[in-house]
Amino acid sequence: MHIATPKSFRRLTRNMPAKARIFLFRAILLVGGWNLLYLLILKPLGIPDTQLTYAVQHGTGYLLAQLGNTISYETNGIYIDGIRSINIAPQCNGLELIVLYLGFLLCFPARIGKLIAYALPGTVIIYLLNVLRCALLAYMYHNNHPLTDFAHHYAFKLVVYGFVFGGWILYTRKNNHHAKN
Repeated sequence: MHIATPKSFRRLTRNMPAKARIFLFRAILLVGGWNLLYLLILKPLGIPDTQLTYAVQHGTGYLLAQLGNTISYETNGIYIDGIRSINIAPQCNGLELIVLYLGFLLCFPARIGKLIAYALPGTVIIYLLNVLRCALLAYMYHNNHPLTDFAHHYAFKLVVYGFVFGGWILYTRKNNHHAKN
């Protein structure tokens, strides 16, 4: 197994196109900066996990209530017709996915207007997809559907990550088109 050394890293980056080096540099700074900020300051304070988990929980409950169910909440749990259905854990609130999506956008050079035009709707769509995912999972758990675990661990992740990847592709194509003109 080859372990990367500073010398081999320099050799690798020297042969990279300038735009790829800039992207890599931004990515390393963003990942390092986000992890420091999140782990040392935000996570101990529960920001934004508490607020996002609450928003996903209540968005999920609202969607389930539109189907004619009686919804109640306890901590992060959702009850359908008095029966515990799911618990929205902080790792299920979509924060990591939103940060991943936004992080890529920030690493790719673009005008601020273009960045905002993709960042805001993309973040809202990721939130809404996550609410829909949680509502479908709650419904499936409530009805003891045999595909619930498969949907939770694979199918829904594929859909949401597919959207994120599609958003990145669209963003990079639009920016490359404008950069050429």
